[in-house]
Amino acid sequence: MKKWFFTMLILGAIFLLATCTGGQPSPTPVDQLDIIRTSAASTIEAMTTSIVATEMAAQTATSQAVMLATPTPQPVEPSPEPNPTETQNPTTEPTGTAAVPGTDQNCNLAGFVSETIPDGSQFYPGTAFTKTWTLKNEGTCTWTTGYNVVYVWGSAMGAPASQPISDKAIAPGETVTITVPFVVPNGPGGYRAEFKLRTSEGVIFAFRNEDATFWVEIQVRGDSINLADSYCSATWTSPTGKLNCPGQPGDAGGYVYSDNRPILENGSQDDETALWLGLYNADDSYLQGSFPAMTIPANARFTAVLGCMRGNTACDVKFSLNYEDSSGNLRELAAWSEIHDLQFQRLDVDLGSLGGKQVKIVLLLKANGSPSGDVIHLLKPEIKP
Repeated sequence: MKKWFFTMLILGAIFLLATCTGGQPSPTPVDQLDIIRTSAASTIEAMTTSIVATEMAAQTATSQAVMLATPTPQPVEPSPEPNPTETQNPTTEPTGTAAVPGTDQNCNLAGFVSETIPDGSQFYPGTAFTKTWTLKNEGTCTWTTGYNVVYVWGSAMGAPASQPISDKAIAPGETVTITVPFVVPNGPGGYRAEFKLRTSEGVIFAFRNEDATFWVEIQVRGDSINLADSYCSATWTSPTGKLNCPGQPGDAGGYVYSDNRPILENGSQDDETALWLGLYNADDSYLQGSFPAMTIPANARFTAVLGCMRGNTACDVKFSLNYEDSSGNLRELAAWSEIHDLQFQRLDVDLGSLGGKQVKIVLLLKANGSPSGDVIHLLKPEIKP
């Protein structure tokens, strides 16, 4: 009895303890509206995220499209550097005007007849020289004393900007000789000066081609000078007076001309330039060529090959190299006799005594008695340091 009672008492205590503290707490009740609200919020958030992602994707695509539509700059080829050109000395534009359209275009026209100083003539620096042009009035108007020759382009080389054509009127069909002075520049190289004509009213003209000019073109040398390349810069005279340059073989008053393929006294042909000098047909005749004053280089020499014209068996001459000093006196440097003997002489003269001096070189040919057949060649007459 007592044992059963204690057993029941213990079981009742255990039941009470289990009822008050036993097991896990029950989960908190959940409001169904909260579940709906949470679901809706999640849906909206998902939709917003999707929309934003879509817009960002669209913007990215648009940006890429814009970038793709913009052309990629192509590399630009660098412009080629201009080639160096010869430096021109300052030019002076002539004062005047071109012919006015509608006026008589045949009124003022020039025609070329001849000139001295061939293109490429060689000079030493500082040499004073002149060039002469012979022009013909091919227009219908007279060139009065108010007409001028004017420098228009290039290196003036000391030439005047303008000077009168002539001291007398030049009627249509007449010719006029125009001489312009120059001084050779100090720097070696090529130089050119161009000229036209100008009326008393200031109209610039020249030839039928309105762009054409007449000019001087020279080479300034610092070393050797071949006198055969600039022989028309010299003044050539004979007993008849001043000679034309170049002359013509057989001219009665005497002549000088150059030859690029001369046949020498012994019959051989050379490829160097030679001067041919022919005497006036009179006893004791002479031919003299006076070159412009030049400064002779130190230790310079004169060289040439002297001979008679092939077949001229009566040739008998004296040739001399001279210079004209500052007082105008003619001084002989060397002299040679030459006859037709199928041989020639090689000339070589020391010009050391003239080094640094400004003198005129003078070539002089004289007849020994009768001038018949007196024609000589000077092959490559040079002054060289």
